[in-house]
Amino acid sequence: MNNRAFGWVRASAGITIAVAAISAHAQFVPSAGYSGKGSRPGVAVPSDPSAPALARIPDTAVSNVFRVDPAYKRGLAVGQVEVVGAFAIAETSKAHVVAAWSPGFLPVTFSLSDGRCYVLQADYEGGTLSNGRLSKTGCEGPRKFYEPAVPPPPPGRSLRFIGAAWGYGAWVDDRAKVTIVTAPGATTFKPLFTAQMTSSTIMAMNSPDAPGGNVTLVGKIKGRLTVVTLEVGY
Repeated sequence: MNNRAFGWVRASAGITIAVAAISAHAQFVPSAGYSGKGSRPGVAVPSDPSAPALARIPDTAVSNVFRVDPAYKRGLAVGQVEVVGAFAIAETSKAHVVAAWSPGFLPVTFSLSDGRCYVLQADYEGGTLSNGRLSKTGCEGPRKFYEPAVPPPPPGRSLRFIGAAWGYGAWVDDRAKVTIVTAPGATTFKPLFTAQMTSSTIMAMNSPDAPGGNVTLVGKIKGRLTVVTLEVGY
């Protein structure tokens, strides 16, 4: 997939949330061509020793988890999906993630079972996420944004709905441990891609000038809590 197709996604996620915080009613979409500068490590040096351990997973290590549904069509267009960033967050018996949310596709706020909350931020440059860091934050909960209903799966399919974001819908097949994500604008249940993971949350932000954007899924891959950001086209 051409990473330049969505120029807006190169913005630093830290800048994204800073501007988004200015407006309580709108999710910020950077202008095309906006980008970060410099080369950064996968994760930053932790500033809070009590924060859960964070690790950057190579994009290639999880790229085979995601597959475009071969039956997906939108006119002449076909689906596209590419991993641009993946992080693992260490959980313990005393502190595990119970909820996650975001005003866009990043940053992601995590609520832990011990009452603490942390926000995951990262920089988006060169078509990949870098400089990931966890910082302590308040636990006010997610803001409420209007999200139109997405078409349900056909009767007889044992799928559990986990949420919708920017028109994308996400369902989990618990028996197969697969997540199914549908594309925005569909009038019937139309899978865009599948993920070999048991997701708990979906977050997203679409491009203002192209049929695509970024989707972030939070869930378990081989038993490990993983946050994966994707560049998708539909």
